Amino acid sequence: MKKNIIFPYLKVITVDDSPLIADRTESIVREIEGLKFLGNAFNISCAKSLINVSKPDVVILDINLNDDKKNETGIDLLIYLRQNFSQIKTIIFTNHNEAHYRSICIEKGANHFFDKSSEAHKITEVLKQWTIQ
Repeated sequence: MKKNIIFPYLKVITVDDSPLIADRTESIVREIEGLKFLGNAFNISCAKSLINVSKPDVVILDINLNDDKKNETGIDLLIYLRQNFSQIKTIIFTNHNEAHYRSICIEKGANHFFDKSSEAHKITEVLKQWTIQ
């Protein structure tokens, strides 16, 4: 009798308020074997709901997010993730490429920090590494 082989995959969500960037990042994720794209959240409240329901392995997160009636940023969501879902891997993907943002995000627990304008290809490299671990 032949057994079914179950191939593990990493579940990925994106959090970005730009539909263009969200679509671009989704395309990156969908092109990599071993990943399953679960969706994009356009603000922090939706991101928390999506994370709680879908239990992703990876969150690709922007810093600058519009949110409903709160002055929170992607950094606040990163802190929430570290406090409540420490096992989730995080990639900050932002236009705020200044050194102090990079330092803050790494200090708060981001696994990687990439500039949207010049480092999108690095997301692919990291995700591929994570799928073979």
